[in-house]
Amino acid sequence: MRDRDTISFRIALIASIAAACGKGAATGEQRTWPDPPKDAIVKTTESGPVKATVAVWPPKPTLGDPIYLRLTVEAQPGVVLDVPSEDLAVQAGFRVADFDQAHDHTTSGGALETRTLELEAPSSGRRRIPPLRLEFTDARAKSGSGSNAKLELLTDEIPLEIGTVSTDRTNAELKPARGAMDPVIGRKSPWPWIAAIAGAAISFAITMFFVRAARRRRAVQARVSAYDAAMAALAALEARGAPADADADAWFVELSAIVRRYLEGRYGVRAPELTTEEFLQEARRSRELDELHRNRLGEFLAACDRVKFAGWRPTAEESLATLGAARAFVDETRVITEPLPEARAA
Repeated sequence: MRDRDTISFRIALIASIAAACGKGAATGEQRTWPDPPKDAIVKTTESGPVKATVAVWPPKPTLGDPIYLRLTVEAQPGVVLDVPSEDLAVQAGFRVADFDQAHDHTTSGGALETRTLELEAPSSGRRRIPPLRLEFTDARAKSGSGSNAKLELLTDEIPLEIGTVSTDRTNAELKPARGAMDPVIGRKSPWPWIAAIAGAAISFAITMFFVRAARRRRAVQARVSAYDAAMAALAALEARGAPADADADAWFVELSAIVRRYLEGRYGVRAPELTTEEFLQEARRSRELDELHRNRLGEFLAACDRVKFAGWRPTAEESLATLGAARAFVDETRVITEPLPEARAA
């Protein structure tokens, strides 16, 4: 249910951003955004070489007041940020009235990304800005297992209390009437409005088609990349040779982690920190993973657990055979992409 809410909000967010961008293009004016005041709610989260700061102001807004959210992400040199505008998961029921983004560099040469949103609350009461999920790739990592893997950063949640409209506004004096209305009122044809609405709907449908197509391409590419990364990591582990008895625990933990990371990228099983039983339960929920491969996965993870928890010390042949079983599992479950028409013709 939460995933469907996220998708629905992202669609609404894209439409709002597109409308805001279209409005700015029509007027040719560049909006000047305010800076966070001293009393703004600011929360900073760091994950390795990346620091994300979320500022929200005013801290005690009243219904009808604009609410500003600014996300600033700083990364050290060599770190590639992925802060897509359409994936800012502000799922709290706010309407996006306007949006801005900026790209720059820090004094040390790292990336600096800024996203600013103007939000409107639909009602008073308690609300929240939920955690925002970012991705980044640390290209500084050395070659070997886990290099250039995509990492995540999750910002802190920010609660908000939206106050009711003040009595000063509700009791304000109304402006007088402008004058008598002309008794002869002409009516214009509604067809220009109908055509404009139909054109906007068609444009929105086309935009959503290409957005979804791009997401599908990215998803397929991520699955293919998961296979390439797993095969490279298995090859590097095999090149080190079978482990000695003292190194068996670390060797099999690394072997198990390679397969878990592959399953996370290939099937979206986002639970690498779970126990083997919990991890298998998550894997069974994937409709793409058939019964045969679920059984093989269970046997493989059980072998790794025997070394870690039961003190089993396999021979060199048994260790390399377990690695071979992992390679066969990854190879059999990889994504098969269709070749391009030119390649098939050649």
